[in-house]
Amino acid sequence: MNIIFVRDVFIKNTPHVNCEIQLVKALNKLGHDAKLIGIGDKTDIGKELILLRSPFGKRKYFLLILLFYLPYYCVSKKIDAVILDQHIIPASILLLIIKKIFAIKIILDVRSIPVETDLPWDYKASCKFANRFFDGATFITEGTKDYVEKLIKSKFKKTALFPSAVNLAIFHPAITNSIPLYVKEKAKKRINIFYHGSISPNRGLDLVIDAVNKLKDKYSNILFISISDNNQYILDYCDSKNYDLANYMLLLDVVQHEKLTGYINLADICVVPLPRMLWWEISSPLKLMEYLAMEKPIILSDIKAHLEVVPLNSEFAVYFNPDNRDDLSDKLLETISSLAKLKSNAAEGRKIAASKFTWEIQAKVIEEFINRK
Repeated sequence: MNIIFVRDVFIKNTPHVNCEIQLVKALNKLGHDAKLIGIGDKTDIGKELILLRSPFGKRKYFLLILLFYLPYYCVSKKIDAVILDQHIIPASILLLIIKKIFAIKIILDVRSIPVETDLPWDYKASCKFANRFFDGATFITEGTKDYVEKLIKSKFKKTALFPSAVNLAIFHPAITNSIPLYVKEKAKKRINIFYHGSISPNRGLDLVIDAVNKLKDKYSNILFISISDNNQYILDYCDSKNYDLANYMLLLDVVQHEKLTGYINLADICVVPLPRMLWWEISSPLKLMEYLAMEKPIILSDIKAHLEVVPLNSEFAVYFNPDNRDDLSDKLLETISSLAKLKSNAAEGRKIAASKFTWEIQAKVIEEFINRK
């Protein structure tokens, strides 16, 4: 089958879009011809990418280009299925007119609900439109599906679920990518607590920083490593609390997806501190899948999204209550004291990832969904 995914993001500057790239690669391995359309320069093009310009950096102009580009591309390349999110729906109008003539399936894909913002004015209308005119919808979790269907007060006729996943060939504990010498030196002989990804006020990083500040006197070799494009939030939070943690933190800029393995390998403990909020409860955290694949001890909040992936009694993970501001430091203390045992059992995490959360598994879900009558 010929399949395209469409996203209105700058591919080069959007780390989370690697999910779509990995899914496209997995579909190609199954023998399909899959591509991802996004925003970017032609110099950034990979074999699985089609990058279009967004004039003046405005989304509306990108959508206007797509309005005419999608029908042309789908007809000329004999596309079987177009998978897009709610942001792209306005650009699907002309494609809808010809989809029956050329047997093109149009599928809505919902990877998240609006996070840390009010519901956009067009979100509900877009989902209603997709439910009325598209050939079905895929969702990242059952909770996300329920949220959207309650929002529009209607059930989608044809749906499938596929969560975040991980490329086991890239995220393997035996793979050590070259990382800067100063990073290795800083992390040497330390108890390394690792986090990577987006940082904002509602992601639980304040709990991690509080915990590091509480434990630094007992464990003078503790080190919090963060890889993010917003580590300034951490510095600002430390200033607001008068924390002196310069010797206990290593804040690094975003690295290429394929190079994350070497940095995660530095970790003794990986932390996923998401608070108990609706959008996180029904999410599927990508970083959790990557930590599982890397066979790392994990400390994570006891929200539904995590409990549905990692069993509560897992012997490589420790859960904490994000509603209790002291609980993370208490559980981190417990984790450090039993670190050897946790590490010896951490291979179980990779087994979980391999059984349910690989991109090959998700690609087969997509394949079956497109073929379903």
